[in-house]
Amino acid sequence: MRHGRPEALLAIDIGNTNVTFGWFKGARLRRRWRLPTETGLAAAGGCARALARIVRDCRRGGAGRIDVVMGSVVPALSPVFRKALGRMGLRVLEITPRSPLGMRIRVDIPSQVGADRLLNALAVHDLYGGPAVVVDFGTATTFDCVSKSGDYLGGAILPGPLLAAKALALHTAKLPEVRVAKPRRVVGKNTVECIQAGLYHGYLGMIERVLRGTVSEMAGPSSGRHRIRLVATGGLVRLFLPDLPKAFQWVPDLTLQGLRVAFERRRK
Repeated sequence: MRHGRPEALLAIDIGNTNVTFGWFKGARLRRRWRLPTETGLAAAGGCARALARIVRDCRRGGAGRIDVVMGSVVPALSPVFRKALGRMGLRVLEITPRSPLGMRIRVDIPSQVGADRLLNALAVHDLYGGPAVVVDFGTATTFDCVSKSGDYLGGAILPGPLLAAKALALHTAKLPEVRVAKPRRVVGKNTVECIQAGLYHGYLGMIERVLRGTVSEMAGPSSGRHRIRLVATGGLVRLFLPDLPKAFQWVPDLTLQGLRVAFERRRK
């Protein structure tokens, strides 16, 4: 078994909307790539071409030996990536809810927790300690709670605003699918403005209400007298960050950092 950090680590976060790749040298994220999940990556050829291009970029950037760690919330894509990586001579460590991460998962059915949620919890505790609440603004918006000692405590799952926008268009006869954006005003003067106002401000309202209840419950015995750190991450966070509570700390690429931490813990 190899000890210490690899010369280069390629972390792969397979999400419902995007697949995000991160090249690490030690703890430093040197470069990141993000590709839409639905544009060919599900096919073996598209996956192989994307991986070949990214590995080539890493090598051009000075990477020697490359280790690979992967987490996925799209089960059908995991074997596609494993096979493509294997054909390139790269072995992959896949992180799942069953992986030993040195973190107790204190929920009813640990195997049902998404790998991305556990990786976010692992990363935030490694980087900042606990107790903490991570809000990940992705396809779904997830709240994940971490105790002072690093235990995963559970959380909440909300539909993300992009899903809400699609659902309105899909299940109504006359409402169009609109771009999720911050509107100029809450009282819309046309259909697009009305939908954008509802999506943006309604979404903020959901976040604030769930956050208030989460922090209230976290302020019990699991947190002791320690301040609860609030961390925001995910692809849509920058849109909503200006109107989130000021206590939030924005941490880009938290899931990739979690993959790095998981890899290091497994290889010690």
